[in-house]
Amino acid sequence: MKYALVTGSSSGIGLAIAEKLLTEGCFVFVNHFPGEDTTAVEDNLNLRFPGQYSLIPADLSGFDGLDALCGKTEASCKALDYLVLNAGATERGSLDDITPESWNRVISVNLTIPVFLVQRLHRLIPEHGRIVFIGSKMGILPHGMSLSYSVSKAGVNFLAQSLVKFFEGRNITVNAIAPGFVDTPWQKHKPPEIRQSIESKVALHRFAQPAEIGDLCWHIIQNEYLNGSVISIDGGYCYR
Repeated sequence: MKYALVTGSSSGIGLAIAEKLLTEGCFVFVNHFPGEDTTAVEDNLNLRFPGQYSLIPADLSGFDGLDALCGKTEASCKALDYLVLNAGATERGSLDDITPESWNRVISVNLTIPVFLVQRLHRLIPEHGRIVFIGSKMGILPHGMSLSYSVSKAGVNFLAQSLVKFFEGRNITVNAIAPGFVDTPWQKHKPPEIRQSIESKVALHRFAQPAEIGDLCWHIIQNEYLNGSVISIDGGYCYR
């Protein structure tokens, strides 16, 4: 059995990736925010994948949460085949709205903590292991109202490419997925007119489903030659 850790995996894209890995027979460490009500998630996973997952509460905005997540993972498996860095934070507002605290929080969750998670856990990753970062299309196309998010995700996209040389010789691949707009809880509360405006800019005229990102993540894991790639999955965003 292969072992996988997916950060931020109690909902949205992370949960879809975790469910795909579980469906493919992996044991998955499912990470969630401490205090979050995970009853529905546990009921679903217990019904479909009993004994095949472990829930790990950890706040990945700081190093205490990193230590908690890594400690539980290290104690629970001898080899971590797949590491998916999905946990994220965002902050909407103009340049004038940014504070040092809000900036540091987004950069920490999206970029800093993932760096040190890889540093801490890479010794557990065996030959032919996989590291997948969840970047964003907003790390490729600038977004004026989410400056810290766009900058952090641009860093994530480049981080995936930069780590390739570090893992050269171990047959461990590092890639990033750059989703466009995905129908996650983050997007559910957008006003209808905003959603319609976004959909009008997408060639497929809809948001992605989280499962479509999960499928792409599994394809990356299975592909032996994908390495150092940032793969957009955006339905043809800004095609006109």
